[in-house]
Amino acid sequence: MMRIEVKYYAWIREKIGEKETLEVDEGTTVGKIVEKLRGRHADLAGENFLIAVNGRTVDLNTCLNEGDVVAVFPPAGGG
Repeated sequence: MMRIEVKYYAWIREKIGEKETLEVDEGTTVGKIVEKLRGRHADLAGENFLIAVNGRTVDLNTCLNEGDVVAVFPPAGGG
């Protein structure tokens, strides 16, 4: 098992809080974290996100490592 920190931004922070620590299996991907978060927080079900790990935007296949910081942002909108 390894620990990662998940930080939330914008409306997600308002609904869930600033951050949480998760214990996950070695080799867990960002996609698995997104699934886990949607299961834990009803407000996230069906939503899309921008995900950054340690300050870099990543895709859902990115593997996480012990101590990584995962940032969850709502997609940018506007026009």
